[in-house]
Amino acid sequence: MYIGREAFTPATNRESARALFARSVERIEVETHSYCNRRCDYCPNAVGDRLGANQRMADDIWHLLLSNLREIDYAANFIFTSYNEPLADKIILQRIREAREYIPRARTMIYTNGDYLKPDYLAELAQAGLDYLHISIHTRPGDKYNDIHALNHIAKLVKRMGTSVHFQSLKPNEFVIAKMPHPSMEIEIRAINYYRHGTDRGGLLDGFNKTPARTLPCHFPFAHFHMGYEGTVVPCCHIRSDAQAHQPYRYGNLRDFGSIFEAYASRVATEWRRHLISFEAKQVPCDTCAAPFMSQDPKALHQIQAAWEQNVRDET
Repeated sequence: MYIGREAFTPATNRESARALFARSVERIEVETHSYCNRRCDYCPNAVGDRLGANQRMADDIWHLLLSNLREIDYAANFIFTSYNEPLADKIILQRIREAREYIPRARTMIYTNGDYLKPDYLAELAQAGLDYLHISIHTRPGDKYNDIHALNHIAKLVKRMGTSVHFQSLKPNEFVIAKMPHPSMEIEIRAINYYRHGTDRGGLLDGFNKTPARTLPCHFPFAHFHMGYEGTVVPCCHIRSDAQAHQPYRYGNLRDFGSIFEAYASRVATEWRRHLISFEAKQVPCDTCAAPFMSQDPKALHQIQAAWEQNVRDET
């Protein structure tokens, strides 16, 4: 997580914005299309509409994103997921191939509910160049997390795929983590009790344990870049690009900025970082967020405090 002075001040030109992005961002999440076939209770899709007509990301936005990343030879995590189901539209195969062409050193990743996954589809994903597949085991609407349900669901998935599974860890009533062997990609299966480990997604959801007003810093607007299928850039994965309630929190559309670099180094982006670097009480929509900070190391926390004092508090 880079916390130099320029992270807190809008860039004055594209070159400095590009340098800041290249130095800072290690995770990109993007939706290639809108559709999701589920409405899980612990996901904002329960109160939104991703079951309607599928909308694909416009080609000009997609290729602008990739062209920008090619400029800096982006080599970190590139995730084809947000609030959609990436495997619901097979355009994902083309998008993976294009990402491999533009940013060959990046780690391409997908988070999926697994509903569309079959052996032949998995083979196509591998051939396209996918590096990592995360299969999430979800509960049905109205149900609560249950370890037995999770294990049964994993068993059905493994049978459908005609493979085996290696369990990594299980914490009763909290999570099950397993891995599926594959010759060219990492495949991880996770069943998580989201009411214990999830968040209210920027206040969009009810039913989560109330947490004290957040005071921890947040690394998302520093190290991550998130964009919805319509090209809307948001500060983190808990802000919906297409939720009306979250309209005030968006950076804007990528077309408005001209590059991902200028979106990341824009005035609104730096305001988010100035707000989230401190240990002071956070404002809406971050005040109820339970997402952990990236480090509890005293040295790291001291550096965060110093960055806030030098670059934010003492300049206001």
